[in-house]
Amino acid sequence: MGRQRVTRGAESRTAIIALGLALLIFAAFSQFKLPVVLPLLLDRYAYDPVLAGGFMSVYAALGIGLSIWIGRRAEEDGPLNLALLALPLMACGTLVSLAAPQLGAVVLLGRGLEGAAFAILAVTGAALATSAAAPQHRALVIGLVAAWMPAGQLLAALLAPLALAAGGPVDGWALLWQASIALALLLAAWTWAARRQTAKRAAAPEKQKPQPQAWSRRQRQGLVLTAAVFMLWSGQYLAYMTWLPEYLVAVLAMPVETALWFYLLPVVFVALFNVATGFMLRGGLAPERLLLGAVLLQAVLWWLLPYTGGGLSGLISLVFYGVAAGIAPTCLFALPTVLTDGPGQTARAFGGIMTGRNLGVLMGPLLLAQMVKWSGDWGAGSLVFGGLTTLAAALAAVLLAVAPRVRRELQAPRSDHVLTEPLGGRAKT
Repeated sequence: MGRQRVTRGAESRTAIIALGLALLIFAAFSQFKLPVVLPLLLDRYAYDPVLAGGFMSVYAALGIGLSIWIGRRAEEDGPLNLALLALPLMACGTLVSLAAPQLGAVVLLGRGLEGAAFAILAVTGAALATSAAAPQHRALVIGLVAAWMPAGQLLAALLAPLALAAGGPVDGWALLWQASIALALLLAAWTWAARRQTAKRAAAPEKQKPQPQAWSRRQRQGLVLTAAVFMLWSGQYLAYMTWLPEYLVAVLAMPVETALWFYLLPVVFVALFNVATGFMLRGGLAPERLLLGAVLLQAVLWWLLPYTGGGLSGLISLVFYGVAAGIAPTCLFALPTVLTDGPGQTARAFGGIMTGRNLGVLMGPLLLAQMVKWSGDWGAGSLVFGGLTTLAAALAAVLLAVAPRVRRELQAPRSDHVLTEPLGGRAKT
């Protein structure tokens, strides 16, 4: 009987982790279904490039104001109810865009509704997965959580050719939007079943948690630095990934189908190194150290972009960018568990760092589009983002000094709550 309880508990944990990851991947797919068909949409509807960048940036508009509130609600009430609100909202936003794709304002509204749903799914999915993970598996789960973006991008890039083949280059993109609605409904059914079947099990650990503790000055500093790095990092990443297909088509004269395969190259490396970084963290490497190295590498690649261009040097640049872009987000998702008292407070922490991420998402695609529009040269955007990514590296260097102090602070005996090692390396005290 005891073994059966343990088995059922492990299965319940695995199911919740799987649901959390599925919600995250779907959120990323919803955002990145646009770049893979953006060249076709620009050709057919002649959107202004800055408006087209806004179709990506608007995803962050509501998330900036809502993420902290979402994190608090997820910690207090559990994330499943919030996810059940987000999934129908995502489907409604997609329907709005489908209703009048020729009107840029309507598409912007639809993408805004999707963005509100995205903000909820980003926090609730991450909180579900990390809170359900056993301590010894948490670092690996964080690596999987960090892979949500490339996994969603891969899903969009793999479904896009199928949609274009079925509907043609004119209307095939609409099939991709319809697939998004179908996925939202399927996930809503899964989430509803999970809430119904595992509500008691999911609530039990939360009942045993102490009341949320106020964070110390050093913890707040660490979380603010993490959010700031996430803002700058996500800004350059979203700018790069939003406009890469258009750059390949417009500047390097690739066919759309060929550009999609080149677009997939860095995405594959991002996903691989998301998971590989999880193993490295599980082995004891400090996330703030890996983060600094990854962000520095991406800064160098931005500075070199005017010189790499196409050909072999451009291919190598895409690979190294994907490697660094895989390491950085895993470290950023790991830091809230390092800088707080363990999984019980990660929902609040995720809400904070997602605010930083959303600011970057709002800034990045729009800024690159505006720079290219003003200068007529993609190289000008690379210099701006090289500077911003260098600033992100400088903030990561400050975090390198703050994080060890927070660790020592959390290791000190405290009588008001129970401490756990976020990455599974220390027993409860």
